[in-house]
This record gives sequence, C-alpha cells and structure tokens, in this order.
Amino acid sequence: MALYVRELTADEQTKIERLTRSQSAPLRLIERAWIIKLSADGMTVPAIAQRLDLIPATVRLWVTRFNAIGLAGLEDAPRSGRPRIFDEDVRSRVIGRARGVPPKPENGEVPPTCHWTLDRLEEELNKDGVPIKRSQIRRILKAEHVKWQKPRTWLNSDDPQFAEKRGPSSGSMSPHQPAVRS
Repeated sequence: MALYVRELTADEQTKIERLTRSQSAPLRLIERAWIIKLSADGMTVPAIAQRLDLIPATVRLWVTRFNAIGLAGLEDAPRSGRPRIFDEDVRSRVIGRARGVPPKPENGEVPPTCHWTLDRLEEELNKDGVPIKRSQIRRILKAEHVKWQKPRTWLNSDDPQFAEKRGPSSGSMSPHQPAVRS
C-alpha cells in the first residue's frame, strides 16, 4: 500500500509553502517540507526519494511523523545523550562562588586578589566538598557566560633600588621618547 501524507489544513499548507521557499530556515526543515509538499501533490515515496536524492526510508519517516504529529513532527526529536555529571545544585554553587569575591588568603600564602582563577575556584570548591575539576568548572562558567581571570605573572619589584640593581635594559627596545605636541 502506498504511503501518502494526510490532507493538509490551510494553515499547514501555508507554512509548508513558506518553508519550501525559505532561504533562512535550516536545510533539514526545508527538505522535510519538500517531502510533505510532494507527497501532498500525489507523488509516491520512491518518486520523492529519487527527486530529492534521499532513501525511501527517510521519506517514509517524515511522512509518518507528519501524519502523526503535524508540523511539529518536522522538527528534530530530543536526543538522549549522556546525562549531566553535576546536577543543577552543584552548577548553581559553582556559578554562585564564581560571582562572589574570593576569600582572603590565610597566612599570607597567596597575594590577595579580587578575581577568581579556575585553579582557585577548583581549590575552594573541593574544600567545600564539591569534587570538581578545572575543566568542568570552565565548561559550566562558559555555558553561563561567567568570566574568570587568567593568571598573570608580574615582574615588578617592591625594592626602591630595583632599577639600579637591574642595570640597563638589553637595548632591544629604544628608550621612551616623550610625545612632542605642536
């Protein structure tokens, strides 16, 4: 028995026509709309498959889904995929901690800073009992558009005689000339 799409409503007909002419819709939706349009015009599954360069099983799949669900059947179905490792509670703790101020260092271990680095976040979260790695923290923060600071080294000295002790520069850079204003 030949498989055809059910009779289209006026609204469905309009939306299918619009999709087949669209230049901005995803290609997969345009292709599926063409399958439905050609089937509604009376073409058989093998003829549609040949015309659109598809296999007949693909055409049958979309005609069957459209008949069962309607226009929503042309969208991709949710995929199963791997479940999240960390639930929403842990994710919100990571984000909340990253949006807060880092704790003051104990015993002068690290110079005080007002920004988090991924390593400091990992260390603090692990202290709080959240066994999470730096890479996972990065993924969570990136998905939520939360910024963090990359660690930087500073080559400044607190010694007032640092310039004399250091000696002259290598000469690879010309000395700074003040700007001349006219």
